[in-house]
Amino acid sequence: MAFGVHGNKRGEVTVIDEQDTHERNAHLWVIAAGAVAGALVGYALRTARGRRAFDEAIGILDDFTTGCVRFSEACTRAQIAASDGWHAVTAIGSKSTRSR
Repeated sequence: MAFGVHGNKRGEVTVIDEQDTHERNAHLWVIAAGAVAGALVGYALRTARGRRAFDEAIGILDDFTTGCVRFSEACTRAQIAASDGWHAVTAIGSKSTRSR
């Protein structure tokens, strides 16, 4: 394993492991890949076909969001119905134990 020795402005010496260098390079590659992907998407969205695809994606996301809201409302109604049913069952159970 190779080590690098670097000095800073204060004269302090730091030892840099080769693995640190590889990790730093890996991070730089990820950043570069993200920049390239962003540039490609930006270019694609400027074309007529890209704008159409973006508009379709927005429509699909709106439909999905509407579906999620409906599902959430249905879950809330189901919880309320289950709670009301449970209260009814416990009320009937408490009346039957009092009458004994």
